[in-house]
Order: sequence, then C-alpha cells, then structure tokens
Amino acid sequence: MTHNPGAVLGQRSRAQIAALLKVQAKLSIREPYVFGAGLGLPVILLVVFGLISKNVPGNVNGSGLTVIELYVPTIMIISVIAIAISLPRTMVRDREIGWLRRISTTPVHPSRLLAVQLIFDLGLAAVSVIVIMVGGTAIFGAPFEIGIPFFILSLLLAIAEIFALGLVVVALAPNQTVASIGGGVLFFLLLFMSGLWIQPVQVGVPLRDIMWYSPTGAAVRALLYSVFHATPPAATLLTMAGYTVVFGFVAVRYFRWE
Repeated sequence: MTHNPGAVLGQRSRAQIAALLKVQAKLSIREPYVFGAGLGLPVILLVVFGLISKNVPGNVNGSGLTVIELYVPTIMIISVIAIAISLPRTMVRDREIGWLRRISTTPVHPSRLLAVQLIFDLGLAAVSVIVIMVGGTAIFGAPFEIGIPFFILSLLLAIAEIFALGLVVVALAPNQTVASIGGGVLFFLLLFMSGLWIQPVQVGVPLRDIMWYSPTGAAVRALLYSVFHATPPAATLLTMAGYTVVFGFVAVRYFRWE
C-alpha cells in the first residue's frame, strides 16, 4: 500500500495546528486579557454609546447619523485594535523566555505558533464584529444596510493593517517592558485616531484629515460607508492597503525568533 507524502504531511500539519489552537485557548482562559479587551471592552462601549444614542436623539454635528450609527464602526475597529495590541504581549514574552527558540528544535516550526496565534485572534475578532453588529441593530436599532462586498473588503483591510502594525511592535520591541509600554502608547493613540473620544466630523482640518488617513481612522471611515451600503472612497481603501504593505514589510524585515 502506497502513501501520498503530501497528504501525510498535510494531515500532520493540521494536527499540529489543532493541538496548538487547544493550547492557545487554554492559555487565553488562564490569562483572559485578550477576551476582556477584544470582546468585553467593545460590548461595554456598545452599551454606553447605545444608551447615549437613546437619550440624545438626533444626528451628530450635521452628519445625518445618530450616535450609535456613527460609533458602531468605531467600536468594531477598537475591538481589532485591542486584539492586535495583545500580540506583542504574547509573542515578545515567548521570545524573551526562549519558548520560540526551544520550539524550533521540535517538529513544530515557530511559524506555526505565530500562525495559530493569528488564527485565534482572527476568530475572536470575527466573533466581536458579529456581536457588535447584532447588538447595534437588534438592541439599539441602528438601521444598517450593509453592502456585503465592501464591508468584507473594508474589514479585511482593517484587520490586515492593524494586525501588521501589532507585528511591527513584536518585531522591534527588544523585551516585554518595551513591548508593554510601546503597545500601551500605541493603543491609546489608535483609539484617538479611530474617533473614540471625538469623531472626525466634530473637528476641523487639518486634524480631520489626519484622523481620516490614519490607520484606524481610515478603517472606521471605510466601514462607516459600507454599513450604509455606500462605496468607501478609493483613497481610503488605498490608504489601508498601503499601510498593510508598509507595516507588513517592516514586520517581516525585522522579525526574529530569538
């Protein structure tokens, strides 16, 4: 009886990834930072802005949108930010304690560990987006008419650029302390640019343009168009794609396993 070497290697690879996913799930339960930041924080923000929207009717600064309509895309991006910024906490820690170097001596290559981390985080991001959309429409009555193709494109570009930025921190941070400080500063900067505290429609130029063309500001703007069945500006989509390429190049160029 003959065996297909490619099929055997494929089965082995899937088994390794499945085993690593189980380990990652157990670690996340023991250290629930990612769940709290990536899912808990967005749910809290959704409730807060949903209640504000119910008590403060009308549109925001002549935008034609209520508070909840304007903030749901922002909350989705905040979820992605929180998950992406957790990458430095995990990956730099594993590199500093030598886990990535040790695992390289086993049949499981360290790249599988990184892939599993990304798969787990992507799954959590998908769950968070679904919860936010369902909560925004079913509970707080946001009248979204999602344009599926552009919504998916905008969301994929948003996740790609923000996750790539998280990997830049992983690549450049020499230790856990620097990763934590750098990640924290970046987290609050991205929150501001996404419009958490003040929306771009509420400020004038040049700050409005800076927010619109920042990584998270562009992501929010693209999603805001697509949840109302409108085509996002081409410049916004190209901006997100450009950030993805630049951040991805830097992350790959300077990433190290030990």
